[in-house]
Amino acid sequence: RDGGDVFGAVRDAIRQGRGRVREAGADYLAYLLLDAVIDAYFPVLESLDERMEQLEDDALVAVTEGTLRGIQRLRRDLLALRRAIWPVREEIAILQRDESPLVTAETRVFLRDAYDHAVQALEIVEALRETSTTVMEVYLSAQNQRLNSVMKVLTVIATLFIPLTFIASIYGMNFAFMPELQWRYGYACALGLMAVVAAVMVAYVRRKGWW
Repeated sequence: RDGGDVFGAVRDAIRQGRGRVREAGADYLAYLLLDAVIDAYFPVLESLDERMEQLEDDALVAVTEGTLRGIQRLRRDLLALRRAIWPVREEIAILQRDESPLVTAETRVFLRDAYDHAVQALEIVEALRETSTTVMEVYLSAQNQRLNSVMKVLTVIATLFIPLTFIASIYGMNFAFMPELQWRYGYACALGLMAVVAAVMVAYVRRKGWW
Protein backbone atom coordinates (compact mmCIF):
# COMPACT_ATOMS: atom_id res chain seq x y z
CA ARG A 1 0.00 0.00 0.00
CA ASP A 2 2.79 2.40 0.83
CA GLY A 3 4.80 4.33 -1.76
CA GLY A 4 8.52 4.82 -2.12
CA ASP A 5 9.06 2.23 -4.86
CA VAL A 6 8.42 1.81 -8.59
CA PHE A 7 4.92 0.36 -8.23
CA GLY A 8 3.06 3.66 -7.80
CA ALA A 9 1.52 3.47 -11.29
CA VAL A 10 0.30 -0.07 -10.60
CA ARG A 11 -1.31 1.01 -7.32
CA ASP A 12 -3.04 3.91 -9.06
CA ALA A 13 -4.32 1.60 -11.79
CA ILE A 14 -5.76 -0.76 -9.17
CA ARG A 15 -7.37 2.04 -7.17
CA GLN A 16 -8.85 3.75 -10.21
CA GLY A 17 -9.73 0.56 -12.07
CA ARG A 18 -7.80 1.47 -15.20
CA GLY A 19 -7.24 -1.16 -17.86
CA ARG A 20 -7.71 -4.86 -17.15
CA VAL A 21 -6.03 -4.93 -13.77
CA ARG A 22 -9.25 -5.59 -11.79
CA GLU A 23 -10.62 -8.05 -14.32
CA ALA A 24 -7.50 -10.11 -15.07
CA GLY A 25 -5.84 -12.60 -12.77
CA ALA A 26 -2.69 -12.65 -10.71
CA ASP A 27 -0.59 -13.43 -13.78
CA TYR A 28 -1.50 -10.07 -15.32
CA LEU A 29 -0.67 -8.33 -12.03
CA ALA A 30 2.71 -10.08 -12.05
CA TYR A 31 3.27 -8.77 -15.57
CA LEU A 32 2.44 -5.23 -14.45
CA LEU A 33 4.88 -5.46 -11.56
CA LEU A 34 7.66 -6.85 -13.75
CA ASP A 35 7.02 -4.21 -16.40
CA ALA A 36 7.15 -1.47 -13.75
CA VAL A 37 10.51 -2.76 -12.54
CA ILE A 38 11.92 -2.84 -16.07
CA ASP A 39 10.60 0.62 -16.93
CA ALA A 40 12.26 1.99 -13.80
CA TYR A 41 15.65 0.94 -15.20
CA PHE A 42 15.49 3.38 -18.11
CA PRO A 43 15.74 6.63 -16.06
CA VAL A 44 18.75 5.09 -14.32
CA LEU A 45 20.28 4.24 -17.69
CA GLU A 46 19.68 7.77 -18.88
CA SER A 47 21.42 9.14 -15.80
CA LEU A 48 24.38 6.81 -16.37
CA ASP A 49 24.54 7.90 -20.00
CA GLU A 50 24.79 11.55 -18.91
CA ARG A 51 27.58 10.64 -16.49
CA MET A 52 29.32 8.83 -19.33
CA GLU A 53 29.21 11.90 -21.57
CA GLN A 54 30.61 14.10 -18.80
CA LEU A 55 33.42 11.65 -18.07
CA GLU A 56 34.22 11.42 -21.78
CA ASP A 57 34.64 15.19 -21.92
CA ASP A 58 36.73 15.17 -18.74
CA ALA A 59 38.98 12.42 -20.08
CA LEU A 60 39.92 14.64 -23.02
CA VAL A 61 40.55 17.91 -21.19
CA ALA A 62 41.28 17.06 -17.54
CA VAL A 63 43.53 14.10 -16.84
CA THR A 64 43.00 13.80 -13.07
CA GLU A 65 42.57 11.01 -10.57
CA GLY A 66 38.98 12.15 -10.05
CA THR A 67 38.21 11.33 -13.67
CA LEU A 68 39.70 7.87 -13.26
CA ARG A 69 37.71 7.24 -10.08
CA GLY A 70 34.54 8.42 -11.83
CA ILE A 71 35.10 5.98 -14.70
CA GLN A 72 35.69 3.11 -12.29
CA ARG A 73 32.55 3.94 -10.28
CA LEU A 74 30.51 4.12 -13.47
CA ARG A 75 31.81 0.74 -14.61
CA ARG A 76 30.87 -0.79 -11.25
CA ASP A 77 27.38 0.76 -11.45
CA LEU A 78 26.90 -0.64 -14.94
CA LEU A 79 28.00 -4.08 -13.79
CA ALA A 80 25.58 -3.96 -10.84
CA LEU A 81 22.76 -2.86 -13.15
CA ARG A 82 23.53 -5.67 -15.57
CA ARG A 83 23.40 -8.18 -12.71
CA ALA A 84 19.99 -6.77 -11.77
CA ILE A 85 18.45 -6.78 -15.25
CA TRP A 86 19.75 -10.15 -16.44
CA PRO A 87 17.78 -12.33 -13.95
CA VAL A 88 14.59 -10.34 -14.62
CA ARG A 89 14.93 -10.99 -18.33
CA GLU A 90 15.51 -14.70 -17.73
CA GLU A 91 12.47 -14.97 -15.44
CA ILE A 92 10.24 -13.27 -18.00
CA ALA A 93 11.57 -15.64 -20.67
CA ILE A 94 10.67 -18.61 -18.47
CA LEU A 95 7.16 -17.30 -17.79
CA GLN A 96 6.70 -16.63 -21.48
CA ARG A 97 8.13 -19.93 -22.72
CA ASP A 98 7.00 -22.57 -20.23
CA GLU A 99 3.44 -23.81 -20.32
CA SER A 100 1.75 -23.22 -16.99
CA PRO A 101 -1.89 -22.98 -15.96
CA LEU A 102 -0.93 -19.98 -13.83
CA VAL A 103 -0.12 -17.84 -16.89
CA THR A 104 -2.75 -17.37 -19.57
CA ALA A 105 -2.00 -17.09 -23.29
CA GLU A 106 -3.21 -13.50 -23.29
CA THR A 107 -0.80 -12.56 -20.52
CA ARG A 108 2.07 -14.20 -22.45
CA VAL A 109 1.51 -11.63 -25.17
CA PHE A 110 2.10 -8.85 -22.63
CA LEU A 111 5.09 -10.71 -21.22
CA ARG A 112 6.63 -10.69 -24.67
CA ASP A 113 6.51 -6.89 -24.62
CA ALA A 114 8.13 -6.80 -21.18
CA TYR A 115 10.80 -9.20 -22.43
CA ASP A 116 11.58 -6.86 -25.34
CA HIS A 117 11.97 -3.98 -22.90
CA ALA A 118 14.35 -6.04 -20.75
CA VAL A 119 16.42 -6.95 -23.80
CA GLN A 120 16.54 -3.29 -24.80
CA ALA A 121 17.72 -2.30 -21.32
CA LEU A 122 20.45 -4.94 -21.41
CA GLU A 123 21.59 -3.74 -24.83
CA ILE A 124 21.87 -0.19 -23.50
CA VAL A 125 23.89 -1.46 -20.53
CA GLU A 126 26.25 -3.38 -22.82
CA ALA A 127 26.65 -0.35 -25.08
CA LEU A 128 27.48 1.85 -22.08
CA ARG A 129 29.99 -0.72 -20.84
CA GLU A 130 31.72 -0.70 -24.22
CA THR A 131 31.71 3.08 -24.18
CA SER A 132 33.21 3.09 -20.68
CA THR A 133 36.05 0.90 -21.96
CA THR A 134 36.64 3.39 -24.77
CA VAL A 135 36.59 6.30 -22.30
CA MET A 136 39.14 4.48 -20.14
CA GLU A 137 41.39 4.02 -23.18
CA VAL A 138 41.00 7.71 -24.06
CA TYR A 139 41.92 8.65 -20.49
CA LEU A 140 45.03 6.45 -20.51
CA SER A 141 46.01 7.77 -23.94
CA ALA A 142 45.65 11.38 -22.78
CA GLN A 143 47.66 10.60 -19.66
CA ASN A 144 50.43 8.98 -21.73
CA GLN A 145 50.45 11.94 -24.09
CA ARG A 146 50.77 14.34 -21.17
CA LEU A 147 53.60 12.25 -19.72
CA ASN A 148 55.34 12.21 -23.10
CA SER A 149 55.08 15.99 -23.31
CA VAL A 150 56.68 16.35 -19.88
CA MET A 151 59.43 13.89 -20.77
CA LYS A 152 60.07 15.76 -24.03
CA VAL A 153 60.59 19.04 -22.17
CA LEU A 154 62.86 17.41 -19.61
CA THR A 155 64.86 15.69 -22.35
CA VAL A 156 65.34 18.94 -24.25
CA ILE A 157 66.47 20.73 -21.09
CA ALA A 158 68.89 17.92 -20.23
CA THR A 159 70.23 17.96 -23.79
CA LEU A 160 70.83 21.70 -23.60
CA PHE A 161 72.85 21.33 -20.42
CA ILE A 162 75.08 18.50 -21.68
CA PRO A 163 77.49 20.72 -23.70
CA LEU A 164 77.31 23.45 -21.04
CA THR A 165 78.31 20.92 -18.39
CA PHE A 166 81.12 19.73 -20.65
CA ILE A 167 82.50 23.25 -21.04
CA ALA A 168 82.17 23.95 -17.32
CA SER A 169 83.91 20.69 -16.43
CA ILE A 170 86.86 21.52 -18.68
CA TYR A 171 87.38 24.92 -17.10
CA GLY A 172 86.81 23.47 -13.68
CA MET A 173 89.96 21.37 -13.90
CA ASN A 174 92.75 22.76 -11.72
CA PHE A 175 95.64 22.36 -14.14
CA ALA A 176 98.49 24.79 -13.75
CA PHE A 177 99.06 25.42 -17.45
CA MET A 178 95.67 26.45 -18.80
CA PRO A 179 96.15 29.78 -20.62
CA GLU A 180 92.49 30.74 -20.30
CA LEU A 181 92.72 30.66 -16.51
CA GLN A 182 95.14 33.58 -16.50
CA TRP A 183 93.35 35.53 -19.21
CA ARG A 184 91.50 38.65 -18.07
CA TYR A 185 88.41 37.94 -20.18
CA GLY A 186 88.45 34.18 -19.81
CA TYR A 187 85.42 34.05 -17.51
CA ALA A 188 83.32 36.26 -19.76
CA CYS A 189 84.33 34.32 -22.86
CA ALA A 190 83.47 31.00 -21.22
CA LEU A 191 80.00 32.28 -20.33
CA GLY A 192 79.61 33.69 -23.83
CA LEU A 193 80.60 30.36 -25.35
CA MET A 194 78.02 28.62 -23.19
CA ALA A 195 75.35 31.11 -24.24
CA VAL A 196 76.18 30.68 -27.93
CA VAL A 197 76.12 26.88 -27.69
CA ALA A 198 72.79 26.96 -25.84
CA ALA A 199 71.28 29.35 -28.40
CA VAL A 200 72.44 27.18 -31.31
CA MET A 201 70.97 24.05 -29.72
CA VAL A 202 67.66 25.79 -28.99
CA ALA A 203 67.43 26.99 -32.58
CA TYR A 204 68.24 23.49 -33.85
CA VAL A 205 65.63 21.86 -31.61
CA ARG A 206 62.95 24.35 -32.67
CA ARG A 207 63.83 23.91 -36.33
CA LYS A 208 63.39 20.16 -36.02
CA GLY A 209 60.05 20.66 -34.26
CA TRP A 210 61.11 18.74 -31.18
CA TRP A 211 59.99 21.52 -28.85
